[in-house]
Amino acid sequence: MLFTPARFRASLASLREHRFVTFAVLTDTIGAGLTLPLTIVYFTITTDVPLAVIGVLSTVASLVALPIGLVGGVLTDRFGAKASMILNNLLSAAGFTLYLFPHDPAMIFAAIFLAHASERLYWTSWTAYVHDLSEGRPYERWFAFLEATKAAALGAGAIIAALTLANGHQDGLRWLVLANVITSVAAAIVFATQRTGHRSTPSAFAEAEEGDPLGSLRSFVTDRSMQLITLGQFLIGPAMVLPNVAFSVLFVERWGMSPAVAPVQFAISTGLCALFQTSVTRWVAGRQRGTLIALGAVLTAATSAPLIVLPPLHGLSAWSYVVVVAILLAAADMICLPAANAVMAEAPHPRIRGRAIGVFQTASSIGMALFPLTLGLLDSRAPWLLWFIATGVFLAAAWAWRGAVRGLPHRVRLAELTDIDA
Repeated sequence: MLFTPARFRASLASLREHRFVTFAVLTDTIGAGLTLPLTIVYFTITTDVPLAVIGVLSTVASLVALPIGLVGGVLTDRFGAKASMILNNLLSAAGFTLYLFPHDPAMIFAAIFLAHASERLYWTSWTAYVHDLSEGRPYERWFAFLEATKAAALGAGAIIAALTLANGHQDGLRWLVLANVITSVAAAIVFATQRTGHRSTPSAFAEAEEGDPLGSLRSFVTDRSMQLITLGQFLIGPAMVLPNVAFSVLFVERWGMSPAVAPVQFAISTGLCALFQTSVTRWVAGRQRGTLIALGAVLTAATSAPLIVLPPLHGLSAWSYVVVVAILLAAADMICLPAANAVMAEAPHPRIRGRAIGVFQTASSIGMALFPLTLGLLDSRAPWLLWFIATGVFLAAAWAWRGAVRGLPHRVRLAELTDIDA
């Protein structure tokens, strides 16, 4: 689909209309791009703590941080998505400050806990924040626009990280972490100045429990589609940490590649999303969201399935695999993420939207938290089991999401037609 002058002008209008929010997203995600591909590898390079111990610490810290997502849902319903966005950036700054002092397992645990707590709160509030930002206009358009902005910022951060790590010096890692602390604080300040993400009124919050039964938590818990969305999120969760946990460890620790490989792969993936996210979203408009989400899960499975039988790769063949994985993950994200976030925002009753999203994202967080436990399989006699498990989980996620969306109302099942041509 051609990017016509009318579409270009519409994109510029979107940028001008929400320029401060866009700036906050850019600031926040450039910092994340500096460190996201290195969250586990960072500690393997800067400390003497064994990989298996780091994996356990990451899993335990993630599990302990899980209630933050549920608390974030309550905060979002009570105070609005903006307050949660501010808080998640401050938690991120605190967590990555501790990354600068990874002297022992206790400090590593605290750093990972705060970083994961920030992520749990972010994913609960971000979906609701974009829903408020769209203000009745097609959700996918606004999500795609901001995701493309985030991808460009993440890619820029990843390129800076790759250049910084090219000489393999540990000081470069610490400078990247410090930059992330600074950008997180700056983003919190910018979000605090915006009106988007308004506070819910106390009466509307109370009515969800006392009035309309469709707006009750009991109705949400017993709804089969909501249950399947929760299951689908749990199963797709490992996809969020697959590149910066399993792949980065495989490439650096097992295939002997440079630490720069993780941010390079991340830069390729995010760069593709920055360039093509809005075009892909227009292309899939009007199609079944369940099919789109399932396709994204299948593409993710395609990145791990070959590793069940592939021997260790080196040189050009290893880098070729890195590029293919980056392309597949980018395609999966572009097809799946707008549709999945639209479903999570629109399927629950508006009065419990924040708490429902908190449940969905917490389920995803559980999957993310449990996945590092499988890293020990890379040191076992059957390392292929890690990739077999990952592939099966992603295929099961495709089944669960497709079944979940099939049971939703027609207005939620179909990806909305974008209004960017208007």
